[in-house]
Amino acid sequence: MPAAPAATAVKAGGSCIKLGQSAVSANKKFTCVKVGKKLQWNKGVSSQSAKPTTGVDAHTKVVSQVLADWKNWISKKNTSNNPIKILVEPGYEANWSTAPAPASNLLIASFEGNNHTLLQEPITVLGDNKDWILKTGQTLSCSTVDVQQPLGIYCGHIQVGYGYFILNGKSTDSFVSGTMLSTSQLNTLKFMIAHDVATMYELQAQYGSLKYDGTKNQIPAWIREGFVQLFSALAVSESNNPKQSYIDFMTSSGLLDQFPRALCAKTLQDFESKDRNWGGFCTYSQNLYGVELLVARHGGLEALFNFVTLFGKSDDWPSSFKTAFGISREDFYVEWYDYLEIPKADRPAIKPAAPSIHS
Repeated sequence: MPAAPAATAVKAGGSCIKLGQSAVSANKKFTCVKVGKKLQWNKGVSSQSAKPTTGVDAHTKVVSQVLADWKNWISKKNTSNNPIKILVEPGYEANWSTAPAPASNLLIASFEGNNHTLLQEPITVLGDNKDWILKTGQTLSCSTVDVQQPLGIYCGHIQVGYGYFILNGKSTDSFVSGTMLSTSQLNTLKFMIAHDVATMYELQAQYGSLKYDGTKNQIPAWIREGFVQLFSALAVSESNNPKQSYIDFMTSSGLLDQFPRALCAKTLQDFESKDRNWGGFCTYSQNLYGVELLVARHGGLEALFNFVTLFGKSDDWPSSFKTAFGISREDFYVEWYDYLEIPKADRPAIKPAAPSIHS
């Protein structure tokens, strides 16, 4: 997209109008990004480094490598499995149950076909009414459903919660009267249900044949979240009509920030524990970009499962990381900063690995 003229002063954090719009000011190129629900200018990059590059840039190449691996991954999909069961409170319009199914079922078939199984049936329960959610969820869960938590995964196979929350809406939003969902809401719904299906399989890979009770150590939050973001984005973009690349689907749907050309307020290192308080759209989005770099350059999609399984057996995430991906966490962070083209003087120091923390 060509840069827009800087008719008015453009500065980092200032308001902008159109997502993806760019402008040059003070020898920097700024891009309009989404932070939470607001559009604002990013930190900008020098206009010299922002000039169009020849050939394929690093991120485009990474995306193509991930897509090639995904194509091989879904070629092995197995249709003999338990499809997603989506239960919604009476009054919810039909799209709540039907629209997310193709992506989630593709993900399930792909996981199963690549020898990653879920011991129980994958289920989603969504509604407006606390009593209905509680009654429906508890009959299908192996433990108490906490309806004080707007959305949660129980027993590693069932997600239960409020419809408004899965759509990133307001607690006052109600859908039992048959409220029709917008295209944006449908895309969010598809992504979020596939997101938690991926989480179910990630949990199963970590805990093996053990029932998930939430007491085992957690892998770094950025890897866990990036893992499920990437798989769910791939599945939804593959099953949507018309098809888009997973990056185009995520950014155009407002589910992912544009590829970062600068450091976020917090780095991947800040999310090596169970902390998932992303504190901004950039920090949430960098999880996927970090994980797709691992997939493209260090073992493919299967390496993600290898890492999770190894960590589940050892609780030593740095060693599991090096074994699964063939690179140490320290060397990967150096590669990550190189990938973002962060000047060495501006890079945060690489600290000792955060210990595993109970969830």
